[in-house]
Amino acid sequence: MTTEELEQAFKAHARELRVFLYRRLKSMETAADLSQETYLRLLRQPPREPVENLRALIFRIGRNLAIDHVRIRDSRERHDQGLAYLYEVTGESPQLIDLVAADEDLRVLSEAVQRMGEPGRSIFMKCRLQGMAYKDVARELGVSLSTVEKHLAGALDFLRRCLQR
Repeated sequence: MTTEELEQAFKAHARELRVFLYRRLKSMETAADLSQETYLRLLRQPPREPVENLRALIFRIGRNLAIDHVRIRDSRERHDQGLAYLYEVTGESPQLIDLVAADEDLRVLSEAVQRMGEPGRSIFMKCRLQGMAYKDVARELGVSLSTVEKHLAGALDFLRRCLQR
């Protein structure tokens, strides 16, 4: 399958996929992020053989990402509960540890954003930090909505890789 065919199929089902993910996760932001990740995975790992139902493939990728997201979130919640119990038992305050960890996370994120190439950095800043709608960013930059989505997906993928190290 060609990249163009995969892109067209994704565009045709992107809104429906976001609604599907929102219903499962109850978060518009997470649904949008996982939709973008679905798009990246679809393009990064295209099917080796012709697929009769691309919609089903797109939704399977999205569903699997949602399942992984819930597993990670639940694991993180259990970890946080364990830390809270540890702090309670030992009498230690989590504030200092949390503050140091948050500072380190911000430093790593800031460095990653600075290393990010253009126009991904600008689009990321406008969409995620300034809260602009994709269509407004597209209009402001004079590019298509698809271009904004592609660059934002690439920026999020880049940041995810940086933060996982």
